[in-house]
Amino acid sequence: MLSKYNREMAELEEAVRSKSRALEDVHLQLHEGDSDLKRALREKEEDLEIFKLGMDETLLQLNELRLVSYVHNGGDTDKALDEQIDQVLLSNIQKINDIIDSVLQSGIQRVDDALYELDSSMQAGNQNASAPYVLSQVEKASSSATDFATAFNNFIADGPHSSHTEIIRFLSIFAGSIADVLSNTKGLTRFSTREKNSDQLIGAARQSALSTVHFFRSLQSFRLGDLDPVKKTDVVINNNHEVLMNLQKLSKLADAFAPQSGKITKNAGDLGDLVDRELTNAAAAIEAAVERLNKIKKKPRDGYSTYDLRIHDSILEAAIAVTQAIAQLITAATASQQEIVSEGRGSSSRTAFYKKNNRWTEGLISAAKAVASSTNTLIETADGVISGRNSPEQLIVASNEVAASTAQLVAASRVKAKFGSHTQDRLEEASKAVGKACRSLVRQVQDIIAQKSRDEGDEIDYRQLSTHEFKVREMEQQVEILQLENNLAQARQRLGEMRKISYQED
Repeated sequence: MLSKYNREMAELEEAVRSKSRALEDVHLQLHEGDSDLKRALREKEEDLEIFKLGMDETLLQLNELRLVSYVHNGGDTDKALDEQIDQVLLSNIQKINDIIDSVLQSGIQRVDDALYELDSSMQAGNQNASAPYVLSQVEKASSSATDFATAFNNFIADGPHSSHTEIIRFLSIFAGSIADVLSNTKGLTRFSTREKNSDQLIGAARQSALSTVHFFRSLQSFRLGDLDPVKKTDVVINNNHEVLMNLQKLSKLADAFAPQSGKITKNAGDLGDLVDRELTNAAAAIEAAVERLNKIKKKPRDGYSTYDLRIHDSILEAAIAVTQAIAQLITAATASQQEIVSEGRGSSSRTAFYKKNNRWTEGLISAAKAVASSTNTLIETADGVISGRNSPEQLIVASNEVAASTAQLVAASRVKAKFGSHTQDRLEEASKAVGKACRSLVRQVQDIIAQKSRDEGDEIDYRQLSTHEFKVREMEQQVEILQLENNLAQARQRLGEMRKISYQED
């Protein structure tokens, strides 16, 4: 139809040009004054007007046809555009699914690595873990599992407009929490008096991790792709429930390792006041330790050689540095604890918050007590070394106990601390300062021990010995090493039994 009108328009244009030429001829004749031609001119002008009207009508019809064609083509363009938009959306959704699948696989790998360490005989787990701390870790894992499930269900409900950032954040926290649970649970088995109890605890931890791996795998896009949103949500809910049930079983088994006499839940007083009191007691113990060290430093120095005085001063300076670092740690821990309660309790009271998070509260109080106790032991031992009552090795042990107890306090705060918290960052820095001071003290003592061994040892030139004498000396050293190793193994066994009993009665 469009070609027909174009052809008609071309014919009309040619006719107009022909009539225009005829009109020009008429005008030439008009100048000659022929009246007949004037009459012909009027006729031609009338014919031209008729042709112009016909052409205008044709142009109008052609424009209408073009408009209809444009509308139709425009509809096709919109449809094509919609198809392109749909393709872009589907491509973006696929990219988001690929990202989530990658993050899920990363979470699976993180938990698999923790499972490998759980079953490895080369890994002993966190040897500073206590039952309250493990229980607080289990509580954190349960909370993060629910947060992850909620975020994933929101992702399913929002469809193409969904955001994947919350899934990535909560999945990372969830996988890390499960890994921490496995490491600390394995460390807790050192308090077990029966192998059966250890196996049950490890088995429960393993099952929690395996259900987490199954949870992550069930959410991969190629498994959820053919399901409707309701069934996808059911998959998330059912797997989350399975993880929570396994964590609850682990919690019951770990609770059996906790000291029964010190249950905070049985305390009838205000838990907020109890936590504050323990942190205040720890701060007071540190302050008293600093004062005692200063008094030791001012003791009369008569009867000591210059060498002995230099050793005593180095020990005292290192011990004072440790106590000062611990004082900063307690201050930072108090601020962190106050921030955690302030942000976590909402409209409830402090006591209600502590009771709701009783596992964490027990771990916090236990850690505060451990810091105060280990610091007192450190000062007692340092005084004993200077006075000759204790050996330098005892001071190394006391320093290691301080480092372990402060790490436990920091870990207890880390469980509930808000991500990116400045008070928690200050607590972490204070913990590093304590560790650095403890290592400095240990190096000082080790240097003293090494110097003492050099002073007391007899220098023997083994090159001057005969073959028989050399062989006898070599066998004597091997026998001595074997005896020391046997004594060391027996001592470690006795220490383990003592710790099991003392922990249960604490």
